[in-house]
Amino acid sequence: MIAASDSRPEAVPGAVRVGVAQAVMRARQLLEGGDLEGAETIGRTILTQRAGHIDASQILAAVAEKRGDLTAAIQFLRAALSGGSGDATLQMNLCRTLRQTGDLDQAREAGEAAVAIGTIPEALVDLADVYALLGQNERARELFERAIALLPDLARAHLGLSHTLLMKGDFAPGWAEYEWRYRLPKTQDLLPKFKQPQWNGMTLSASRLFVLCEQGYGDCFQFARYLPIAAARVRDLIVGVSAELKPIIERVRGPSAFYDRWETLPPFEFQITLSSLPHALGTTLETIPAKIPYLDADPAKVAIWRARLAEKAGGRATVGLVWHGRILNASRCVPLGALTPIVEMDNILAVSLQVGAGSEQLAQYPLRPRVFDAAPLLGDFGETAALMTALDHVVSIDTSAAHLAGALGRPAHVVLPRVAEWRWLERGSDSPWYPTLQLVRQTKDGDWTSVIARVAADLERHSHT
Repeated sequence: MIAASDSRPEAVPGAVRVGVAQAVMRARQLLEGGDLEGAETIGRTILTQRAGHIDASQILAAVAEKRGDLTAAIQFLRAALSGGSGDATLQMNLCRTLRQTGDLDQAREAGEAAVAIGTIPEALVDLADVYALLGQNERARELFERAIALLPDLARAHLGLSHTLLMKGDFAPGWAEYEWRYRLPKTQDLLPKFKQPQWNGMTLSASRLFVLCEQGYGDCFQFARYLPIAAARVRDLIVGVSAELKPIIERVRGPSAFYDRWETLPPFEFQITLSSLPHALGTTLETIPAKIPYLDADPAKVAIWRARLAEKAGGRATVGLVWHGRILNASRCVPLGALTPIVEMDNILAVSLQVGAGSEQLAQYPLRPRVFDAAPLLGDFGETAALMTALDHVVSIDTSAAHLAGALGRPAHVVLPRVAEWRWLERGSDSPWYPTLQLVRQTKDGDWTSVIARVAADLERHSHT
């Protein structure tokens, strides 16, 4: 029985008391409300009566996707398409789901089909996301632009366009489009609803400015360089920062105070997020503030780490290793075993900086005795900064450690997937954000072997100079 008035349609078998259209509407309501079981029950009931029903298939695919079962979601979508359906939404959803599995060729095929069938702005964005992951930036940009032309307030399209612009170094329009990042459905409620106006970079001779460090650790390290610049334009600058980041961010010169609790904030007249400062201050590729270092470590802690490393290294160079991010991202995580060419070098002491996810790999690593595991001693980023300052070199994936090393002015190799994030630009082995970093990019998706070989060769050359 499908009863549109039920809050949870428990009894399914029996006569259909309402039309399929009403049942589909009810299933969608349950899906949007988070009742996956109820939506699934209605969707399966419709399919028993009308095999291949497009709306029911899409509801079941959405349920499976929300549960993380992408294989089942793809099966439902393909089953609906097998009946010869020319439905653009089906193809669009298939494109998005395949993209999440990493099957980019099939995702592109589905996305192109969706775009060819109809002019759905969201389909253009899904296809653009695929091309961006494939490294075809110009094609992605074209599709994002077309989507915005059809639906000017489509935040996903604006944010995607910002990434293509920033990756090209086209910063002026890129930062403007980047401001759409908090207008997505999943992000628009993340920030406090400030009554104070957003700062636009003007001089505030009589006002206090509040800067909120609102993004991930790496983003905060990257954009902390703007705090002294902003402080010079206002009467007083205060910073809101998480407790985890405070030990290192509060060492930045310029702000008068740093707060990690809302209730302790003093009054302020203007506000801005940290990652909006490049836009407010008009940063171009040529004017990136790159005076390094702009972060530093406690000298007393650095001295302790230097003594500790000297005892362990016995005259060898010390190289810190980071191979895994906080969140598993296959394109941005290197198996510890892939770093073996570095660990095996006789003139190097490998030092693990890996904390949290990924650190468990060290216990099973055959060359574990050759690695000094410093992670248990790293209680906060202030301690990590002190260790990095004491090290001779750092090798890191694209994670917060890479940004911290760059902000500290430490020499480091950053190993990148073939298609990296916008902040590393499209190509090149150097970074305008961090003069001391050397970027080593994959030339083939998934090939970390040649990347690490190049890093090891560089380390070997430098050890003899």
